Amino acid sequence: MNYASDVVSNEEIVGWIEEIVSFGYRRPGTLADSKAEEYVVKKFEEFGLTDVEKQPFQILKWEARDWKLTVGESEVPCFYTPNTGFTGEDGVGTEMVYLGDGTAKDFEGVDVKGKIVLMNVHFPVLPSSLLEKMAFFIWDSEETLKDFAHPTTWIYPNWWVAYWQACKHQAAGIVGVLADYPTNESQVYIPYFGPLNQKMPDFFLSHLGLSDQIPGWIPGLWIGRRDGAELVKTLEKTGGSLKAHLTLTGDVEPATTHNIVAILPGQTEDAIVVHSHHDGPWNSAVEDASGVAEILAVAEHFTKIPLSERKKTLVFLSTGSHFGGPGRGDTNFIDGNPDIMSKLVMDVCIEHIAKDFDAEEEEWVDTGLPEPRAVFTQGSSDKATSSLVYNLAEEAEKYDLQRLLILPGNTPLGVPTDAMSFYRAGCSVYSCISGPEYLFDPCDTVDKVAVDQLNPVAAAFIGTIKKVDKASPSEIRGH
Repeated sequence: MNYASDVVSNEEIVGWIEEIVSFGYRRPGTLADSKAEEYVVKKFEEFGLTDVEKQPFQILKWEARDWKLTVGESEVPCFYTPNTGFTGEDGVGTEMVYLGDGTAKDFEGVDVKGKIVLMNVHFPVLPSSLLEKMAFFIWDSEETLKDFAHPTTWIYPNWWVAYWQACKHQAAGIVGVLADYPTNESQVYIPYFGPLNQKMPDFFLSHLGLSDQIPGWIPGLWIGRRDGAELVKTLEKTGGSLKAHLTLTGDVEPATTHNIVAILPGQTEDAIVVHSHHDGPWNSAVEDASGVAEILAVAEHFTKIPLSERKKTLVFLSTGSHFGGPGRGDTNFIDGNPDIMSKLVMDVCIEHIAKDFDAEEEEWVDTGLPEPRAVFTQGSSDKATSSLVYNLAEEAEKYDLQRLLILPGNTPLGVPTDAMSFYRAGCSVYSCISGPEYLFDPCDTVDKVAVDQLNPVAAAFIGTIKKVDKASPSEIRGH
């Protein structure tokens, strides 16, 4: 691993992560979220940035108060499914029915009205062999990507289909067994965008093969894979149904969060945005205190470079409400800053500087490797894309960023990051992300951060941004 002496050290960057983590659960609109915002403002100002702004926007804050699941005479360990509906204080006591994977076919001929649906949640696997076929470039000189595969806990389409069916058929609630999760943990903060009393985006419905909006929202709970398997066995012994009691109470209320925007003027108004998000489901070191810390490292470096050596204006952005709506911070920035957007030539998004952990006997074990990561960019083979790929590939090799793939943004994966809205707006992007299994789990603590990667990743993107800074807008955009 190559180290850049002119970029802030691993030790200082991880110190920033530790401070952000210390604020607590950074869900949008919470006190910890606000503390993270103030921290980013403070750091930008310490670096000498004078044009720093907190841009407010309104969200709906979903917050659970109490949750419980009892089946027969036994209480089952559980956790709330964020952004679903609520019960009354007394909960709902009714029959529980098991519907396998909750497909449309599983619902056929089964009366679930007023009942609690139990179903298995599956996370698909994206093997490295598939990603390698799509990649523009791979840096894996130690050949540790071979045969790599683990469940993608950020993709769970069968739950959405089952939830839609359960709501449509007027079930009283839904319980999802996290059947593919590596441990018996139920505290997995998904789905993280909502609240679901808002309309689901049409593109999302279409992607899931659903025809219309859900007519009403029902409460949901998660249970761990081992607890779920035992419950399924019990249900099967009783002919497929049991008496159960489900409680999920809480509130949805208006709240305010902020995007933090800091502008470093260049010789021209042509702009490069560099961003991540400051909110997270838990104390969340990887998701995404690590991304924010990388943005701070990039900002700290560029503020020391004289104007005579910087052509383009740099916009450092820490967005809010990644966990309160699909791209809410990004879309609010795009909608609220037309002057910047009209001059924007590149969006750089950095998320999740993560270690690779395997689950062995339901314990997370450090493999000693970084989590594989992808950088998404333009999805064509034109000259502009080739230049963007080459620029980043050269830096990845220079700083030995092992297990890195550069992928096009026009595959079925799209750009699965906060750069998505910029990409859809027609902007060229570099969007770096990894997807460790523990990403939405309270075990996402500082020990999960790939500390030795912090300086090299920042240095690689600093080098790449410097190359973009010298290029003309037409070279970057391809027109």
